[in-house]
Amino acid sequence: MGFDCGFDIYPRLEATPENKETYQRFLDEIIDTYKDTYDQRGRRTDGKVLEMPEDSDKPNRAYIMFMVGECPHMPSSPDHCDYFLRFSSKVSGSLTTPAQSYIRDVYKIAKKHLGGRVHFWHELNETDDQNQWGCYDWNEANDAWKKLWEMGKAQEPA
Repeated sequence: MGFDCGFDIYPRLEATPENKETYQRFLDEIIDTYKDTYDQRGRRTDGKVLEMPEDSDKPNRAYIMFMVGECPHMPSSPDHCDYFLRFSSKVSGSLTTPAQSYIRDVYKIAKKHLGGRVHFWHELNETDDQNQWGCYDWNEANDAWKKLWEMGKAQEPA
């Protein structure tokens, strides 16, 4: 048990040429900002925070992952920007608390590029609305990630 925080992209991005360009600019700033960031409170033994698809020994390359907390992640390709619904983690506990500052900073970058679609939420907000729970329920967010995961697996060489 614990509490989460994060942000949702609502309404969902459509994979139009304009949205793909915007999402690529967002990814470029994320990569530029975090490519050389290390945090010993993170999940990797070397402390590297940003795990790019090419850094991973996992077969699926669909995500860019922040190796803090519950490893919040985002689609690694602008072609899949329509699967970016939520960026979040538990932030209550010694292993997950470090994620909150990264989520807040990534939120600011997302807001800069994606504007009014970006909605921050925190489960400790006692508003009983999207400010507490987000714009999507967990099933919607998880279904989008699962679909992207399956697409990534299908694109891997046999």
